This record gives sequence, C-alpha cells and structure tokens, in this order.
Amino acid sequence: MLTQTHINEKKNDSIDKRLNELQYKIIVLDDDPTGTQTVKDLPVYTEWTEEWIEDGFLQSNNMFYILTNSRALNEEETKILHHEVSANIQSVSKKLNHPYLIISRGDSTLRGHFYLEPKVLSESADQVFDAVFYIPAFFEGHRYTFNGVHYLKENEAYIPVSESEFANDTTFGFNSKSMKAFINEKSKNTINIEDIYHISLDLLRKRDKTAIHALFNELSHFDQVVVDAVNDEDMDFFVSCLTSYLLEHDKRFIFRTAASFVKAICETPGEMINLRSYEENQHGGMIVVGSHVKKSSEQLEYLLNHTQIKGIEFDVKEVIKPSLPLYIIEMTEKVESYIENGQDVVIYTSRDVIRTEDLQNNLSISTTISNSLVTIVSHLKIQPKFIIAKGGITSSDVATKGLQIKKATVVGQITQGVPVWLTGKEAKYHHMPYVIFPGNVGEASTLSEVYELNK
Repeated sequence: MLTQTHINEKKNDSIDKRLNELQYKIIVLDDDPTGTQTVKDLPVYTEWTEEWIEDGFLQSNNMFYILTNSRALNEEETKILHHEVSANIQSVSKKLNHPYLIISRGDSTLRGHFYLEPKVLSESADQVFDAVFYIPAFFEGHRYTFNGVHYLKENEAYIPVSESEFANDTTFGFNSKSMKAFINEKSKNTINIEDIYHISLDLLRKRDKTAIHALFNELSHFDQVVVDAVNDEDMDFFVSCLTSYLLEHDKRFIFRTAASFVKAICETPGEMINLRSYEENQHGGMIVVGSHVKKSSEQLEYLLNHTQIKGIEFDVKEVIKPSLPLYIIEMTEKVESYIENGQDVVIYTSRDVIRTEDLQNNLSISTTISNSLVTIVSHLKIQPKFIIAKGGITSSDVATKGLQIKKATVVGQITQGVPVWLTGKEAKYHHMPYVIFPGNVGEASTLSEVYELNK
C-alpha cells in the first residue's frame, strides 16, 4: 500500500536528463487543455494542419502542444482525428528532416481514450511503434503509481483510482485496480496481462540504468509498459534512462501519460504567476464552471459562500428543451450586466447529472451543456478582465469555440496544477489571460484562493 513515506523518500541525486542533447521535437497531443499544467513558455495549438504543426516544429523550445479535445469525442471520432494528426506530423517531420516523439497526454484519473489513442497513432505511423509507456502520475494533483496500481489522495488517505468517483465516470468508467488489468480491460482483452511490462519503483530507486536499458532492448511491436513513479525524482530518473537510451538506439516509443512526465521531459517546467500583470481593463472577470465532479462542486460552493463574486446558475435541464436558445440569450445578458459594471461573475451548471443507459448519449448531453456555456462566452460583447474555466471539456470548448484560440502561449501556473494561457492575436480577445482549472485539482478552498489572490 502506498504511504507518505514512499512519496517523501528521495536520494537527492544530481540527475542529468541530457535534454539539450535530445534532437527530437516532442509533440504533446492533449485530450483537454489541462495537460499544460506543469510547463511554461510553450505554444499550444488548437488546430493540427501542416501549417500549424510546422510552426510548432520551428519553435525554439523542445516541445509544443496540440489540443485535440478528444476526451469529448466518441471512439470513431477520435480514431479519425488521430489518423489525421499522425499523417500531418509525419509529413512535416519528413519535410523538415526533424525526428519527433509523441506524448498522448490524458487524465491522471484514467478517464479518456487511454488505450485507443496511442494504438491508433501507432497504426497510423509509417512503422509501428516498439512500445507505449503508460505513466499516469500527476504529483501536483496527488496522483501516484506504485506497485503497478494507480492511486490518488482523498481525505489524507491513498486509495486506488478504481475505488474513486472517477472510475464511475458515465463515459469512461472502469473496474480494474492494477494498471495491467486496466490496460487489459480497455483493450477489450486483446492485450494479455502477462504480456505487459512493468518498471517498478524499486527498480527506479536502485538507479540501475543498465537493467532499465535492457528492458528497453526487449521492446518491439507495440509492447505495453507500465511505469511507477511517486515523486519528481522518480520521474526525472526515468527520463534520464529514456534520453540516454534514445541517444544511442533507434527505437520508436510513444507515451500515454499525465502531466508529471511532460514536466520531466520539458526544458521549461512551469512556475507560478500572477494574473494582475496581464489584465488590461476595468471590467469584471468571469469564471465558468461546467465540471460536476465532487471536488468542483465543493470548490463552487466554497466560492459562493466565501467571496463577493456574483453567481448565475445555468439549469442543465434546459438543454433538452426547445427553448434553449432563448435561455442562453437570457444568461448572456445577465453575465454582461455584471461584467460591464466591473463585477466578477461565476456562471455554473446546476449540479444535476443527466444520465442515460447509452454512453454515447451521455457524452452528447455533456457536449450540449458545454456548448451552451461556450455560446454565452462567444456572444459576449464586453471583454472580461480574465476568464477562468473549470473542467476539461468546458475549458477546451471555451478556448476553441468561445474565444476562437488557434495558438496560445502557456505562461505558467496560477497555482499547482492550474495552467494559464495568454491568448494569441487571432483570438476573440487578444492578450487576455485564460485560466484552465481542472475539475479534479485542489482543495475545497483552492478556486476561491486563486480568485481572491488575482481579482
């Protein structure tokens, strides 16, 4: 069982990751915008044409992001998207004669097309990948992988993610406790548990690169590898093993990970910033809360009860009524009236969950709710001082549909695990701070603390 002792244990080694020697351009395909939560000074693109991908390759940093928002897509849609992305990346790579690595960044609570997306990317490549590494740890969000089991911290206890609310997700739920069993479950039994490799915490902490490199040598034909990690030092050592190996061997690896691996392999890990240095008007700011996971609901309740922010509830039952367009207009006018008078406002969905037996219908309802919130943002005639979006699908749709962002810059984090983008010149509002607040990050007071600190 994972304990705080495991997390605190460090060797305090000087770990040389040799990132400056690695010639690959690292491309992070992010299934929602929250994956930028551990980096800074990187471009993020919401389109994946060859033109935008080439722009990413030509940036000076070793990494760029492409926001796919594929967590909001069904299986067939995400297959089509990843075939297209893969083809365009390969085309640009050949044109520029520049090799690349792909990180398929997903949720640290294992929601999303966890197995499918790297599989499609491998099948779409000119040559099948030798292996996919599953590294779902996200330390800032208290998510850890230990003895092949993925854990999260809840009420001072460490529990398997399979025992959390996230395992009961209406679209991406699962039953398996161990990561090997999870991969078997998500592959629909096409991947046998006994065929999956495991890089254990014990192996990492022995600092035996030779043994880990020997494991790398065995990998071929899209082998599956689970990697333990419970703190940044563990992750840094794994990355040092990876980079030193890739500098000497021509292997094709792909990664399905959360944000801590991205941070470890990025040349510019994130730092904390303050919104005030970016705010350029005297209007009110706006918070949009679409996520309805338990932590989001707790944070919303705390915000409404402990700050002076104005609250507007969006009744989700309205999305199945023919009067929805008129309801959206009414909500938009309410938001504008507050912002114009310099008052901050939070618009939030009612905490009801509309659930059916059809998983695709559940996803469709969620999308309609998100689209309704996005329409409110896109119809605003007054620029807010800032926008904070709470929840993965919500923040992605606000970025791409509401603010028309095509290229933004990740400037840092407003608190641990909460990234800030600066909108580009093509966006509805240029050079405005846009805060992407994951639904499952922080304590009950965190949203309020961020708001009060930066209002």
